[in-house]
Amino acid sequence: MKHGKRLLIGTLFLIIFLVNMTAPASAYSVKGFYWHSGHATMHKDSSIPSTWTTSFNNAANAWTNAGTVFYYSWAAASDNILYYTPLSNNSILATTHYDATGDVYNSFYIEFNSNKAWSTASNGESGKFDVESVAAHEFGHGLGLGHSIVLYATMFESTAAGEISKRSLHKDDIDGIKSIYRGL
Repeated sequence: MKHGKRLLIGTLFLIIFLVNMTAPASAYSVKGFYWHSGHATMHKDSSIPSTWTTSFNNAANAWTNAGTVFYYSWAAASDNILYYTPLSNNSILATTHYDATGDVYNSFYIEFNSNKAWSTASNGESGKFDVESVAAHEFGHGLGLGHSIVLYATMFESTAAGEISKRSLHKDDIDGIKSIYRGL
């Protein structure tokens, strides 16, 4: 009898584990704002380290090449600005959308916390946040996505120092951008 109960309990735990490992088909979230033009230009403030350019380009290209009409580009001047600045709280960075009216994005800015350790190394670095992964996540917010509940999605709500897996978009991220920009 004890063996039967153990088997039943073990089976139930396995089922619960497997159900929790499976994410819903649409785990992404959207903010309700989007670029009606399907395009956003960005500008790197002079505070951004010049060694971050390739990481930023790769992160922007991940979204630009996601199979929609949306694309990012860089401009000498833009209302969408990236900064490298000390933040008073313990966050890695902050993305702020302002001047959003109705469902239209007009501008955003992203502040990377200069009090944190950052890396642009191709294999990442222990104890440092990956510029490309974090930028890809924030650029996702910039185009109108919220957080995903899928652990491996670029738009998952958190990252860890040394993590580089979120440089590439997950199917959930792509489904999210397609839900916003498929046919503008």
